[in-house]
Amino acid sequence: MADASLIWDPDTGTADLAMGTNGDLVTGKDLETAVIISLFSDAQADPGDTVPDTADRRGWWADTYSALEDPALPAIANDRFGSKIWQVFARIRNQETLNWLANQVEVALHWMIVDGVASAVSATGYFTSSGGVGARVTIVSSGVPTIYDFAWAQEH
Repeated sequence: MADASLIWDPDTGTADLAMGTNGDLVTGKDLETAVIISLFSDAQADPGDTVPDTADRRGWWADTYSALEDPALPAIANDRFGSKIWQVFARIRNQETLNWLANQVEVALHWMIVDGVASAVSATGYFTSSGGVGARVTIVSSGVPTIYDFAWAQEH
């Protein structure tokens, strides 16, 4: 069974559930939906991370319970849900930030390689003319590269 599809809207820099003409949820864009969820769910900040608001470390509440997972499953170090790309606007606009952004995208999507969904994941960060940032993401699955381009602006 296919999952409900999230569709990225480059004009608003947001994703939403896709609705069909008959009012049903659109399905079948499983890889794109997994990428959107992985990148735009906030992973918890580590001590020393550069964050916009030092009081808000964000993160997914269930990561707290990762040690309680089934002991029969192999442990994956630093296995956390989401990404740290939410921290990008607290950083200086320079090449180091773009490199950091690309790395954070690759870290957030690494689970796809571990789980056999993809054989390779790569990303390139860029600045937009409107003061935002973006990432071009390439995922190789079954030998076929799929490219996604996400750009977003800082919320005030």
